[in-house]
Amino acid sequence: MTIFEKLAFHQSVKALCRIKRRIAKDQPIFTYGYVLAYSDDFVLVKEVGDHRIDGCKILPISAIVKIRHNEFDKYNDYILESEKLKDQVKNSYNLDLTNWQTIFTSIQKIGLNCTVENESDKYSFFKIGPIVKVKKKSILLQNFDPAGYIDEEPTKIRFKEITTVGFDDNYTNVFGKYLRKRD
Repeated sequence: MTIFEKLAFHQSVKALCRIKRRIAKDQPIFTYGYVLAYSDDFVLVKEVGDHRIDGCKILPISAIVKIRHNEFDKYNDYILESEKLKDQVKNSYNLDLTNWQTIFTSIQKIGLNCTVENESDKYSFFKIGPIVKVKKKSILLQNFDPAGYIDEEPTKIRFKEITTVGFDDNYTNVFGKYLRKRD
């Protein structure tokens, strides 16, 4: 099966899967969850961790090397179903997954804070906060730090540097309610 056939299968049967991505040569990164939607270039995944349904991740399909749904995933899927947690797995977002520009415009319209990452060893970064502006090749994000302080100036992030985007997770949603400016 191709990656697209696997994405279609996992989305249609709502099967828990583990997505393996390769960001750098010897650096596999795993995302565990349910496929909510996908396009030619991106996949939207509802993440699962510690038997909890959490936020969403958007991953470039070009980085995906394997999608797993084995006996471990099936059993964890069974546990989530038995705990009535699988009911939380639904696509309640109308995201345009065409490209980064349409993705960020969609997230901005929803009004949620997001996380933007580059997971490579050499160029890694993690930014979190509200989207200020979406441009043709970049975004401006009002980053906040672990003490809840919003940066005075927005951070420019070029689309070509991004390896994953997250939103609507518990950490970002709760922390986002308590942001503050420096005196």
